[in-house]
Amino acid sequence: MIQTKEEIVYGDRDEKTGKIKLEIIPLRCTKEGNLYLVADWDITSNDSSPVKSKEVFKTNDEINQLYTYILANYASELEGLNKTDTEWKLLKIALMLDTQTNLLSNGKTIYGLNPEDWEYSV
Repeated sequence: MIQTKEEIVYGDRDEKTGKIKLEIIPLRCTKEGNLYLVADWDITSNDSSPVKSKEVFKTNDEINQLYTYILANYASELEGLNKTDTEWKLLKIALMLDTQTNLLSNGKTIYGLNPEDWEYSV
């Protein structure tokens, strides 16, 4: 979905190096909102386990606000896509927006990166 542009140093107890890809996986849709799993993968490693993962719940209001924002600012990226591809593209854009704007107290994104250090993955 999205990934670091370059290999980075990561790890809580050791200094692993790799290119990190973030993936968002819908888990459950409820009347109140949606539950997602965000998994971080080192795509330069042969390890089949995620580096990190966490569940994230987004309320319907949060989802609708983000949807409105994406339609207003990224409509050209959604043109010509079928429903399924549109839904995946919306998730991809939403993940990028969240990663680049939901900053830590030091003004950095996760992994201590700058917002421009992320790119869409294939």
